Parts: sequence; structure tokens; C-alpha cells
Amino acid sequence: MVDYFFRNYYLATTYVPTDIYPIQYGEQQCRPGYGFGPYVRSNYILHYVYSGGGILLIDDTEYTIHPGEIFLIKPGRRAYYEADSENPWMYRWIEFNGSMSERILSAFTKPVISDYDDGMIGERFKEFISCGKIPFEAAMEKFWAVIAALTVNSAESEHIRSQDYVQMAELYIKNNIDKKITVNDISSHVGINRSYLSRLFKQYKNISPQQYLTTARVNMAAQYLKNTDISIAEVAQSVGYSDYHTFNKVFHRSFNTSPSEWRKKHFWQRSIIDNKHENGG
Repeated sequence: MVDYFFRNYYLATTYVPTDIYPIQYGEQQCRPGYGFGPYVRSNYILHYVYSGGGILLIDDTEYTIHPGEIFLIKPGRRAYYEADSENPWMYRWIEFNGSMSERILSAFTKPVISDYDDGMIGERFKEFISCGKIPFEAAMEKFWAVIAALTVNSAESEHIRSQDYVQMAELYIKNNIDKKITVNDISSHVGINRSYLSRLFKQYKNISPQQYLTTARVNMAAQYLKNTDISIAEVAQSVGYSDYHTFNKVFHRSFNTSPSEWRKKHFWQRSIIDNKHENGG
């Protein structure tokens, strides 16, 4: 006996998201012949079909949908969809909006596409929706994983999305500079594999993700050494190094001097500048 169900979760936040953000999400095992619409939406909505089938009518064009296919309904389009009368579909959906939605979803040259990534898109949908009701910030992370899976293999906008992945990685590093994050953590957050992330960094930054992470850490450490009087061990902890000797070695390799010598030179220079400003110089 088929277990028919409908689960729907709404999101709310005090932030003002703009680029792309989820609004609601859910999953449903439809009853035979269940239909929705005709309806004109104000937001985007993606459906991933896991089993069964049905039809989608966008304006005057009809599509037959099968398992492993994703269909997108855009704002302002008249749409109707209906589950098969004998083998009704089970799908998961995400409703979303934002100024970058159209650009990010350029993979959809037509309203229906197949899961071209060995089921990875479906897995990302499932990981998101199966969480149930979660905070907006957690939902954003899961949503970006869906977007990454949707767009990573689409040639139409690969160059644009590649830059987005690098920017996401840079922001993640910046926001987690005090933690012992690894390249695997970064690639997992962005939603692409490590080797692809490495290729993107080589292409756009001319260095590896590990080199970028190390440089970001020692540059931040240099700022702490110059602008604060916290201990060097605390500086090391503040940029993700629990071991002082490792930090000292990495810093010396980057600046050709030890953290203590670097501080003596630059903290002294800063003190002269500060005193000069205080005295009206």
C-alpha cells in the first residue's frame, strides 16, 4: 500500500538576502491524478522527481516527467502539473528567489533537465529536505549544495559559476580563519570536489587552495602582530594553528623572519605613526 504524504517547511530570517535564497521546501508522495494549478508564481520553484511520473504544462507546452528529472517553474509563467493516474510521482521541491537566480540557473535552457551527475542532484535535494525544519543559516548551506550540484556540469555558464565557487571558498576561509579548516572542509562547503576546487584556484588565483589558505592565515597573523599586543601563541590560535612551532615555521617561510622579529619591527613602526598623529604631525 502506498504511503501518501505531504511535508512542507517555511523559512524566515531577519536578514535581507538578495543574491539567491530559499523560501520554502518540502516533499510529497502524490495521490493518483493529483494536480496543482494552473498557477502563476512570484518565485522560482524546483522539483526533483524520485519515483513515478506526471506531466508539466508551462504556458502551452506539455512535458512528460520521469524519475531522475528536475523541472523548474519561473516567476510569471503559467504552470500546471499533475501526477500520473497509475504511477503518481514522489518529488521534493525548493521555492526560492533572489537577484542571481536567473544567472545561476542558466543550466535550464528548457524547463526540464535530467540529473546528469549520477544522482548527485537528487542526493543534495534529499539531504536538504530530509533535515525538516532547520534555521535559515543551515538551510542556506544545504541550498547552496543543491545549486552547486545543479550547475557544476553545465557548460553554458561554467565560467561564471567557477568564479562564484572561488568567491564562496574565499568567503568561507575568511569567516573561518580562526578554525583548523582543511581544503576538504572548503570543498565540502562549496559543494564541489577537492580536485575541481584545486583546478579553479589554479585557474583564477594561480595558487592551490592550500597555498591560499596558508597565505590568508599568515597575513591575518601579521595584522594581529602589528595591531594587537596578544601573545604570539594566541596569534597562532587565532589563525587556526594549535601548535606554535608549526605556526612559527609557516610564518618564517612566508616573511623570511620569525613572528617575534616581525612584531618588533612593525609594532615599533606603528607606535611611531600613532605618536606622530597624537602630536599633530
